[in-house]
Amino acid sequence: MGTLSNIRKISPYALGLFAIIFIGYMVLSDADISTLIRSGESLQNAVVGKVNGEKILYTDYEDRVRAQIEQQRAQMQDPNQEIDESTVRQQVWDQLVDNLLFKQEAKKMGIVVTPDEIRDELIENPPDYLKKSFTDSSGKFLRDIYLQLITNPESYRNYLGSDQQQVSEEEKTQAVNQLRKDLSEIESVLARNKMFAHLQTSVGMFNSIASPTFAKVKYVNQNSSMDAKILVISPKNVNPENIKISESEIQQYYNAHKSFYKQEAQVQLKYITFPLKPSKEDSARADKRARELDEALKNAKTVEERDSIFNIKMSELGGETFDYTPVNKIDPEVYKYLMFLPDKYIAGPLALPEGITYYKLDGRRPSSQEIVRANHILIKINNNKDSAYKRALEIIKEIKSGKDFTILARQYSQDPGSAQNGGDLGYFGRGQMVKPFEDAVFSAKVGEVVGPIETDFGYHIIKVYEKNPEELKYSKITIKNVISNATKNALFRESYSISKQLQDGGNIDTIAKRLNRVVNVTPYFTQERPIFNSWYITNKAFDLDVGEVIEPIELKYYGIFVGQVVGKKKAGIASLEDKRDEIEAKLRDKKLLDMAKSQAEQIYAKVKSLQDLEQAWQMDTTLKFINATGLKNDGKVQGIGNDIILTQKIFDSPIGQILSPIRGERNYYIIQVLNKQIPDAQIVQANLDNYIKQLTAEAAKSAFFSWYTEVKKSAKIKDYRSKYYKDF
Repeated sequence: MGTLSNIRKISPYALGLFAIIFIGYMVLSDADISTLIRSGESLQNAVVGKVNGEKILYTDYEDRVRAQIEQQRAQMQDPNQEIDESTVRQQVWDQLVDNLLFKQEAKKMGIVVTPDEIRDELIENPPDYLKKSFTDSSGKFLRDIYLQLITNPESYRNYLGSDQQQVSEEEKTQAVNQLRKDLSEIESVLARNKMFAHLQTSVGMFNSIASPTFAKVKYVNQNSSMDAKILVISPKNVNPENIKISESEIQQYYNAHKSFYKQEAQVQLKYITFPLKPSKEDSARADKRARELDEALKNAKTVEERDSIFNIKMSELGGETFDYTPVNKIDPEVYKYLMFLPDKYIAGPLALPEGITYYKLDGRRPSSQEIVRANHILIKINNNKDSAYKRALEIIKEIKSGKDFTILARQYSQDPGSAQNGGDLGYFGRGQMVKPFEDAVFSAKVGEVVGPIETDFGYHIIKVYEKNPEELKYSKITIKNVISNATKNALFRESYSISKQLQDGGNIDTIAKRLNRVVNVTPYFTQERPIFNSWYITNKAFDLDVGEVIEPIELKYYGIFVGQVVGKKKAGIASLEDKRDEIEAKLRDKKLLDMAKSQAEQIYAKVKSLQDLEQAWQMDTTLKFINATGLKNDGKVQGIGNDIILTQKIFDSPIGQILSPIRGERNYYIIQVLNKQIPDAQIVQANLDNYIKQLTAEAAKSAFFSWYTEVKKSAKIKDYRSKYYKDF
């Protein structure tokens, strides 16, 4: 159309640059609105967060999420598809925080994105929605007009409606504001790119990381492989006897490794959930509705009367009608109930996962599309085309002798997707199969067997069972066993009662026991990821003190939630008590490994003169023996797991010799290297320059994100969304 429909679309420009797809929708509860009104705060000036003192406005946050939900819904093939609202809300939040931090850091660094740079970027990569807005009826992009307007967003207002459409001032303002936001996003992205380049040149480690010597060693390691025999002497084979770990050993280890025990601030909750499930009364009501419908249909004396009753119940029970639909577009699980029904006849009651279901066939008509239903037998070619072809001919001979096609398909077909179903491919139209297969199927007659037909998959033997089947019109009634408002309200009343008792000083375990409810306890969690997939609960938990209560909230997968903060840990070094079990386990493993050393040395003394390490294993088959092939110097060994000490030793060792025991991360090893595959020096040199560039780019990227992680950790980020939203 022209301008108006295009300006209503959200710009994907900045979002594409960040490679983020946003979905979702925000809901401000009535209670929260009331609170806002009473406080005298207007939505226009409401603040949902701050980044180092810089505000994130409610209106900006809300507008962005609403725009993303619109965009996502427009892209959905299924309009009923559920949208993960909590995900989009957090993604939008993260983007706003990132944008502000990038701008702030750019300012500190003296990095300025000039209007000319923004203009150059817009010239190079015009946002799609703007390109469409500045495209004439012939499809030509009006670049000159576009360039005039992007540097002055306000002039965009005058352009809107110039294609003789009535555009309101409100719509013009909305479009101009959107353009301003897009320009701001572009500025943030350009600032980020400039900072990246700045860091790339200023961080001195890049040159050393990607030095020719380092790159050559790393390239050889990555492109080399080895074969080796490995004898594993595990502490599991050692009798631990009376291994004891003293308090002083634990203390000493803790003192020496404190730097490894840094922790983020953490919170622990006790909580009760009320699953939102139908009550016995709800189930009884659903059963009653199903019985009433069933009895009414059974008592109908004619097809017409039954049809009339069904249509009345459709209105009462929220039934659905599906217009004429080709059978290949009908769910096979539905079609099996419809395929043999006469017009106006009903299939049901059917006990389906969604509830007690009835289907009624409302009509049939010839298909308006070319559709077939066929079965096939696939014989893969592999490395012997002649053999595969011959085998296909033999099967065709069996079919012609009268043997059942579906039985032979189950027996011989090498298509794992259809073989067990007798080769049934279901209904399909043109364009859904590879061309040779399609041509053969649509040329064949019903009941005809054709083949062998060669495709990239192999040789096919095909039997056509149906062509151009009917289209069906049908109706559906599903009586769902759903939770009623009365049941839900009763659960909320109980949850609010518990919440009030906790706020008055009650003990959650005592309260729950009295009400026959289960108390659950979370592990200590950080603020990095949402607990219960809810940022609201996560952020709220960190805002509250020990003993304070998170009031009832409905969670998507858990039902109604009531929580209480029962523990908090400050950011810093984890206490010895928190790490005691972990340290004790490490020290125990170390002592066990020490004990395995003597066993490894005894075994080595017996086998070092052997020609083949496998002979050593035959002397003691209680040990673990691995014949490892294609090893990389990355610590991964099949049958052992990760042990970088082991693979490094293998790569540094000579071929053929049985080596003295190696102490790995969890075991002792005796190894014998069989061979090495190392790239030729000329190949290494030929690829070195490109490899250095790759390493430099990876190092730059890693340094940038490490830098940004620290920037974000040290930033003062305030999240006030819980004032306005309970579901995010």
